[in-house]
Formats: sequence, C-alpha cells, structure tokens
Amino acid sequence: MAKEAGYNGAMTDNTLGRIETLLSHQEKQIHDLSDMVIAQGKEIEALKLRIERLNAKIANVETTATDGGEKLSATEQAARDKPPHY
Repeated sequence: MAKEAGYNGAMTDNTLGRIETLLSHQEKQIHDLSDMVIAQGKEIEALKLRIERLNAKIANVETTATDGGEKLSATEQAARDKPPHY
C-alpha cells in the first residue's frame, strides 16, 4: 500500500474524534430509519386490513342489491339511485 504524502501512519486524537462523531451520527440515523420502517410496516398492515374490509362491504353491496328480484351490480345500483338533478 502506497503512503500518501504527509501521512505518517499515526491517527491523531482529532481524527479519531471525528470518526467517532461520524459513527455516532450514522448509528442514530440507522436507528431512526429502522423505527420509520417499523412504523410504515404497521401502517401498511392497517391499510391492508382496511382494504379487505372495504372490499367485503363492496361485495356485500353488490350481492344484496336487487331491483324487483333482479340482482344489480354496484354500478347499476348507483345509476338507478342517482339524484334527480343528474
């Protein structure tokens, strides 16, 4: 390994202090990012559950909507029940 100009191979206290400070900041950032990932994972799971519930409600509306005994889709039901100003 070639020596750089002016490098004597000894690490000064100042250099070591800067490295320790940098390492400390990086550890904090890693911890913060880990916390964010955990929080986002929880939020994603909650959103998945909400989507499942909404899909179940939509399926329920589609299967229970009838017009004189005839089953209607959600689109057909919305068209049938649209307000008079449309």
